[in-house]
Amino acid sequence: MKHLLTLFLFVSTLLSIAAQHISPSIICGNDVYSRIVREKHPELDAAIRATFEDAKRAGHKEVRERSPLTIQVVVHVVWNEAEENLSDEIIEDQIRILNEDYNRMNADTGDLREEFHYIAGNADIHFELAQVVRVQTQSLFEIDVIGDDLLSDLKSDATGGSSAWDPEHYLNIWVCKIQPTTIFGLEIGQILGFAFPPTGLSHWPDGSSAPTPGEDGVVVDFRAFSSINPNPIDNPADGTPLLLKGRTPVHEVGHYLGLRHIWGDGGLFGPNDCAQSDGVDDTPFASAQSEFDCNKSRNSCDLVELFFNEDPLDLVENYMDYSSEECMNMFTQGQVEIMRGVLTGPRAGLLNSVGTHQPATVLGCSLSPNPAQDRTLLRFNLPEAGDVHVQVTGADGRRVLDLPAQPCSSGLQQIAVDTRRLPAGMYLVHLQANGVKEVKKLIVHR
Repeated sequence: MKHLLTLFLFVSTLLSIAAQHISPSIICGNDVYSRIVREKHPELDAAIRATFEDAKRAGHKEVRERSPLTIQVVVHVVWNEAEENLSDEIIEDQIRILNEDYNRMNADTGDLREEFHYIAGNADIHFELAQVVRVQTQSLFEIDVIGDDLLSDLKSDATGGSSAWDPEHYLNIWVCKIQPTTIFGLEIGQILGFAFPPTGLSHWPDGSSAPTPGEDGVVVDFRAFSSINPNPIDNPADGTPLLLKGRTPVHEVGHYLGLRHIWGDGGLFGPNDCAQSDGVDDTPFASAQSEFDCNKSRNSCDLVELFFNEDPLDLVENYMDYSSEECMNMFTQGQVEIMRGVLTGPRAGLLNSVGTHQPATVLGCSLSPNPAQDRTLLRFNLPEAGDVHVQVTGADGRRVLDLPAQPCSSGLQQIAVDTRRLPAGMYLVHLQANGVKEVKKLIVHR
């Protein structure tokens, strides 16, 4: 599996690179983080791939012995302007859409072309709204497409966001205004959502700079949530409002449950051709994602596929494409197997009942300034008093700085990390307190 997350990236300006212009279009922004994982964290990339294959094997057996699967959902509405504070009615409408789409009860099932009826799948996955958490914030949330910090501030009470409820037992969905994406100060687009697929959840490889358990879940821009949302967003191709029907969260939850894009995730940092596969037999090959349209005559690969015994058209009705949301209406049976395999495997904790609704224990640590020259302050939120230990390692895992354990009281704390003797480069700051460990990347400049 080549990616950790999916991002809907809409290009909103013309960007000149080497005298070539990228016209406004719909592209796959998850390529940015794919490249980070593939190049910087090969052990994490391998772990994600292994989880995907395990889910496929488990899903074959599980689907034959099917029973309904139910997920408890916590929606975190983190808002700055009043329009971002979505009403309960809008949130409940999105939960309805998730339940309809994952159980093939959506009203537009009849729009699926007849030749694909026999591969349409009913996941029998149900979503129950456990809680809506509302947090008013002064923070603005923008994804760093050059680095690898994916809105960690959004997911911590200590940094103006909302801390996750226990991610082993709840699907956390954060809804906020995602700021326009910029590269080198140039605005290039708007990200509508992203999600992390399973890799063993709390057992991420050490030193991989992967998210902490408290960051696991789905993020959606407030304008892309629900089918009755009054807040418009324009298509950069022609300036007309996009018709959104609540399928962005459906798509992102698909990634959270292990699914890849049906065109195999080529793109900005990888090939877009008919050799890329999503690992699912009953999704036809495609050379690239749809351009937020609904072209049902599109056949981007001249390829006779073994599963279909013919050269099928592109499956633009699939939730894991980038077709128009009014065009999406189905998962395939193969995709259903993977999602149910994930829910009875690495995300099986979501199916376990919990006695009380409790937030996850996360430290919400942050570093400032970062990049640092002389020293940086490590800030964190301690749920209760305890001993705190800080260690700094190089990118290769070699320990370069070790601060002795020190007692800290509960609440917001800070510790100075002296970087004056560290050569310029990237480091990992490991914070451990009360049995919880978090890791942050630190850049040292000279």
